[in-house]
Amino acid sequence: MANEKDFAKALSEVLGPLYRVSIVNDGGEVEATFGELGTSRAARTDIPLPRSSRSLRFEVDVDAVEAAERVVSALVPRSIQSDLPAGAFTHVDRAIVELIHAAESQIRLPISQMTRAQKQQVVRFLDERGAFNLRKSVETVADALGVSRFTVYNYLDSSRQT
Repeated sequence: MANEKDFAKALSEVLGPLYRVSIVNDGGEVEATFGELGTSRAARTDIPLPRSSRSLRFEVDVDAVEAAERVVSALVPRSIQSDLPAGAFTHVDRAIVELIHAAESQIRLPISQMTRAQKQQVVRFLDERGAFNLRKSVETVADALGVSRFTVYNYLDSSRQT
């Protein structure tokens, strides 16, 4: 039991104040508890200890987790936090920018270091994904690539002819 207590205490210290770790006997009675929760709302799970009749009970502060989720939702763009497939967008205004970033990732170079041929690849990549069906997309792409709208139209024409 001493090693189990030491383990549970160390685990509680590593997990921090959002968790409480307890040792529970096979009758479901708590034998030792480490850590304090700041709320009565806790989610818990019991995990059997190997070569023992006891379990470790993990409890997490549900209010703190929900607050953390709200902060993440406010700070992180939805497209990053969602489980949407690659190329799916949650906001039309960001679609072009996200597609340009995807093209940069595919080519593995920032636009500032791309050659003319690589910028043509970016335009082809965007065209294949319907980017130029969006309003003001040519202007947005031209600004991002550091070329004129006329150049983007030339890249498009060239791409569509091949």
